Parts: sequence; C-alpha cells; structure tokens
Amino acid sequence: MSKRIFSKIIVVYIGTLLFFCSISWASDKSSTSKNVQLPAPKVSPSEILDSDYLQGKKFEDRFLNLGVKKKFTILERDLIKVQVKNFIPPLLVPAIGGHAFVLPPGLFQVATSFKFINVNDSDWAGDPDNIHRENDIQRRFFTTSIRYGFDLDKKFFHSFTAVLNVTYESSVNRDPVRLPDIGNNAKSVFNTGTSEGVQDINLMIKKKIWDQGNKPIGWALAAGVYFPTGDTDKKAGDDGVISVRDDSTGTITKPIFRRFTETGELPAGRQLGNGEMSYKLATFFTRQFLPGDMPDFLAGTPFDRAAIHWGAAYRFNFEHDGVDPGDKATIFGSMVMPIYKDYLSFQIASVSMWQANDTYEGNFQFPNASSAVPRPDFRGGWISLVGPSFIYSPDPLIRFTASVLRRVVQPSLGPSPPYVANIGFSAAF
Repeated sequence: MSKRIFSKIIVVYIGTLLFFCSISWASDKSSTSKNVQLPAPKVSPSEILDSDYLQGKKFEDRFLNLGVKKKFTILERDLIKVQVKNFIPPLLVPAIGGHAFVLPPGLFQVATSFKFINVNDSDWAGDPDNIHRENDIQRRFFTTSIRYGFDLDKKFFHSFTAVLNVTYESSVNRDPVRLPDIGNNAKSVFNTGTSEGVQDINLMIKKKIWDQGNKPIGWALAAGVYFPTGDTDKKAGDDGVISVRDDSTGTITKPIFRRFTETGELPAGRQLGNGEMSYKLATFFTRQFLPGDMPDFLAGTPFDRAAIHWGAAYRFNFEHDGVDPGDKATIFGSMVMPIYKDYLSFQIASVSMWQANDTYEGNFQFPNASSAVPRPDFRGGWISLVGPSFIYSPDPLIRFTASVLRRVVQPSLGPSPPYVANIGFSAAF
C-alpha cells in the first residue's frame, strides 16, 4: 500500500514539473520570438547627444549610460560601439604632436595655445662671419582651433573631424646686423622689422582609417588647405627704408632694404602668409597600451596605461612675386602616460621639421660689397626638438597643457629657436 501511494506521489510530482517546464519553455519561446520581431529604429549620434533625458549630464554619462531610462534596443547597440571607438581619452591625447583619435559625431572642441619663440646671437646657422650676433628675434603665436566630429552615415565615410586653425602672430627683430669689410668698408645695418596679424587660415579634414578595437594600432589621415589670408608685404624699417652706418666714417645712409625684394619686405619666414594657396597632407598613428602589453616588471605602473603617437606631415608651398618660401615637412613622436589618477599625465615628445631652402629672385648688392650678387637663400634644413609636457584634465571635457621643447639639432641655414614654450587649453561641448 505504501508503495502505491509513493508511486502516485512520484507521478504527480513529475507531471507537475513537466507542466511548469512546458509553460516556461513556451513563455521563453514567445518572448524570444517577440524580441526578434521588435524593430530597432535607427538613431543617429547627433540625436543621442540632443535627446532630452541626456541633456545636462556629464560627458561620460552621455556616452556610457545610454538606455538607463529607455529600452536599450531603441538606442541600438551599434551606437555604443561607435561612441566607444571614437571616444578620446583626455589624458592620452598629446599636448605636442598629432594622434589618431577623432571626435565623436556631433561634438565640438575649441582649443587655444600660446607659443613663445626667441632667437639670439648663437641661433643663426650658416653665418661664418657671425653677422647676426646682435640681431635678436622675438615671436609670439596665439592659435585658436575649432574642431567638429561628424559622420556621413555611409560605408567608408565614418569617423571624421573637421579642424579650423586661426593663428595670430606678433614678432619683431631688433639690433643691427654687422657686415665685415669686403671691399666697401664694414657696415652696421639697422633693419628692425615687425610682423603682426592673422596668418594664412588653415582648414583640415581628418579621417580615421583604423581603430585599435579591430586593428593593432589606430591610424588616421588628414588633408588640408591654407587660404592666403596673411599679409606678404611686411617690411623692414620705416616702410622698407632702413639705416646703414659706415663703421669707418660714421656716415649714415637711408636706403631701401632690398635684401629679399626690391620694395623692402622681410624674409618669407617673417611674413604672415605665403600669398598663394598651399596644401598639407598628414598621417597619424596611435597605440594605446592595454594590460599585458608591457613586461611584467612594468605591470601596474603608469606605463601600463600609456599611449604612443607618431606620424608625419608635409606642406606644399608655392612661389609668389618672386619669393618661394619652400616646402615644409614634420615628423613627430610622443609617449603620454597618466601619473596621478585620471587628472594629470606626462608626455615626452620629439618633433623634427625640415624646411626647404627659401629662394628670392633677382640680384642684390650688400652695403659692404662693391658688386651685386644673386640673392642668397636665407633659411633651410632640419631642426629637431625634444621636451616634456604636462596635461591636466579636471574634467573629461577640459584640458590644460604646458610644454617646453629644447633644440637638439640645428638647421644648416638661418635662424632657429633654442627652445619653444607652449601653453594650451581646450574644452569640448
């Protein structure tokens, strides 16, 4: 009797279990079927940025907390992939040199920088008689850059950043050039000149080609144009008229400064513009280190969170009114690593720049010479600078930078600064 009761209990238990399992399976199947049929409306990145419930939130919340108050499927998972791929770690962007990051679609960034350059007596190359030993140059540059991330929403046309660069320059050279006697007595040439105003305006488009999410490194290309907005008629002295003193007799004359042009202009490098459209191409690479990339003895150190950046750029310049400023090339590399939480990082950078010799048509008779010669080139060759930078980011949208680069290679001809100091600020919104 007890066995029969026990058998009935077992049968009832198994039947009940199967019944609930079938209900659960049917429910799961119905839910799965329903989820598969649910549409996933397309939502553009700009709509994500402008949506009501994301307004007023911090930058990281807007990109990492999508779907908190709405169904995740409505926002599309692919959008999060896009945002993560395009997100720029603020502490890993270099203060000096380029990088392969691009801005997320719909995001603006405004950056400013102030650069200081001084050239003194020992900073003139290709000057065997040291005629510029007393000729100093001071240059200041204030640059505003406006950047905007956008996406054309078509195959191969994703991940762009447009960049507009506007630079205001203020520079002056002081004190005389001392010319030795080579047939017409030694002369002191007082050719002080000032350049102040807006340089040629630069517009660049940057395109991400590779992302480190699916490639070993990040890679981006850029192309740009310089519009001839800067003046090319900055002159020495008083509208091109300078003072020349004969060191033997003390006689002072007031000739036109014809060293570079017939009308008294300063050299090409001191002009605010080139007078012609010029063009620039650039390539950028970035490798952000991940846990396990570094040797074991560096694990857990700032190197474990570092990023390296390198690349090159080339600017094509053209002759204008008999003056050819020469093409320019730049090669750069840097390493950036956080050193204090997510607020402060340190960068070491190397920048090498090549300047093709500038050329000036026509002949010129130096004041200390007795005959005219073809106008000689004024500058050209390679210059290399190396130095540190500090990057402070109190908020992912805000950055402050400070850099000092020292010259380690001097060009073969013309003036070059012994150091370059730069401070910067940027804000995204």
